[in-house]
Amino acid sequence: MAAKTNAAVPQMTLEQEIQSLQAYAAEYSNQFTMLSEQLKFIGAAMSEARSSIETLNALQGAAAGTTVLLPLGGGVSVRAAVPDTQTMLVTIGAGITVEKQADEAVSYLNDRITEMEASQKRLTESISKLQEQMQAVDARMQEIYSAVQAQQQPQM
Repeated sequence: MAAKTNAAVPQMTLEQEIQSLQAYAAEYSNQFTMLSEQLKFIGAAMSEARSSIETLNALQGAAAGTTVLLPLGGGVSVRAAVPDTQTMLVTIGAGITVEKQADEAVSYLNDRITEMEASQKRLTESISKLQEQMQAVDARMQEIYSAVQAQQQPQM
C-alpha cells in the first residue's frame, strides 16, 4: 500500500516543536525567578550575619551594663543595658536557642557564612546553566522563525 503524504504534517511537527519550546522557555523562566529569589535571600542572610559579627566584636570590648540601642522593628528602637557582653543567645535552628560565648557565636556565624557562600556558588552555577538552556531554546525558536519566514518569501 502506498504511503500517503500530507504537507501539513511537517507544519504540525513544527508547531508542536514551537509549543514545546515555549513551554520549556516558560519553565526555565520560572526556575530562573525562583533561583534568583533564593540567591537574594542568601545574600541578605549573609549580610545580616556579617553585621552581627561586627556587633559581637564591638560588644566583646564593652563592659557589662553597657547601654545599646535595641531595634524593636518598624524603625523603633529602645535603649537597653547589656548585663553580660561575653555570653550570647544564638538561635541554631528549629526554634532552638543556645547560650554561647561571644567568640563561639562569632565562630558559629562565620561557619554559617561559609555554608551560605557554598550555597550561593551552587545557585550561581545553576543559574548560569539555566541561562545557557534558555539561550539554546531562544536560538532554536529563532531558527524556526527564520525558516518559516524564508518559506513564506515569494520565490522568483
